[in-house]
Amino acid sequence: MADGSRARIVRRRAEDRGFEVILQLAAPETHLPSRELGSDRPGRVQESRDVTRHAIQPRQDLHRKNMDAFLRRVATRLNDAGAQKSYDALILFAPPHALGELRRHLSAAAEKKVKAAIAKDLNKLPLEELAEHLPVLKK
Repeated sequence: MADGSRARIVRRRAEDRGFEVILQLAAPETHLPSRELGSDRPGRVQESRDVTRHAIQPRQDLHRKNMDAFLRRVATRLNDAGAQKSYDALILFAPPHALGELRRHLSAAAEKKVKAAIAKDLNKLPLEELAEHLPVLKK
């Protein structure tokens, strides 16, 4: 389960069919105001014909850039765990943008183990309530 600033990797416990957290990751910098992430004033360019100056739009939103970097770190963890055969299957839960970015950075081996990818943010949900929100996992 991931969003742009938090991720929880959980697994099902065999004995009581509950879930346990294996790894939690956080990126608190994604919640910083834009002025603390970088310059909040756009750059300027001057016309060659006269003294007119124009603002230049930034090429990328700094919040989006930080979120994408965080999701790349989560995918790297999943790729490494998959290479060590730490899991047999993956079910991904994330908001649509985060899900797409996460899948983009998964290795081919990890991508083969993805059994479902659901565009839903369940990151703040208590583990006790997780089973009722995961119809894919009910048997």
